Amino acid sequence: MSNKKFKRFINDNPTILRLMHLMGFKLGFGDMTVEEVCAANGVSPELFSTICDIYTQENPQIDMESLRTSDIPVLLSFLRTSHCDYIQNSFKMLHDGVHRMAEHCSAENSAIVNRFFDEYDAEMKRHISFEEDVVFRYVEDLLDGKHDSCLSVGMISEMHSNVDEKIDDFKNIVMTYLPPSSTSTEMYRVLIRILQIQEAMRRHTKVEEKLLLPLAELLEQEGGEQGGILSNREKEIITQVAKGLTNKEIADKLNISIFTVTTHRKNITQKLGIKTIAGLTVYALMNGFLKQEDIKL
Repeated sequence: MSNKKFKRFINDNPTILRLMHLMGFKLGFGDMTVEEVCAANGVSPELFSTICDIYTQENPQIDMESLRTSDIPVLLSFLRTSHCDYIQNSFKMLHDGVHRMAEHCSAENSAIVNRFFDEYDAEMKRHISFEEDVVFRYVEDLLDGKHDSCLSVGMISEMHSNVDEKIDDFKNIVMTYLPPSSTSTEMYRVLIRILQIQEAMRRHTKVEEKLLLPLAELLEQEGGEQGGILSNREKEIITQVAKGLTNKEIADKLNISIFTVTTHRKNITQKLGIKTIAGLTVYALMNGFLKQEDIKL
């Protein structure tokens, strides 16, 4: 894709225009290639391609090996700009549409609809505030070489809430149970806007969970432990390797990506100078990470 003309790339994928806007790409790129346009805007072609795949494909193949922790500032900027766009445009238009629709309902139904939606609106803003004030700030501290020992990527992943259920319920109520009225056009507009927001938020969340957090976890390891000292996560990895688990099984058990597992194993080998599973097993036993009976024969 890097050598493809950028204008052709956009014509083939119109959705990319919105991503360009959110990533701060400048227009007027003439006959430049994708790689040249990315370079001119300070974005790695690999990161741009991966984000485009997430937003245009249902099951994109994400190659984390092609990404670097140096991509994190661009990711944070993209996600923050997306938040602003949701609050200032998407949510605001949906909010106005819902209240216009409610004006044509009975007084009782109008109050119920407005209250339900306002609860969702407040919940969504709390979710965005959590990401801005906790997640993004933590990742920025990692970039600055600071590691809050009270927080980790693993903890953030567990706290990352799903706000899609409430708006999904609201959509189904409007579509299925709200009594018909003369404002069916406004109802359709509300439903279409909800579907658009749901789709955008689903892709947005995937960027956070599949790109930002795995890269942030690498930063934790790069800055948290030096020399031959193993991190707690690396000790967990060694223990699971000694128990006979594959990289995929370890990733599933520890709720991390396979890419993160393989990176940890490379770091372990570099720190300890031990390359084989048998050697790691002996090391784990000698250091009390597990007992002999824990090992599969």
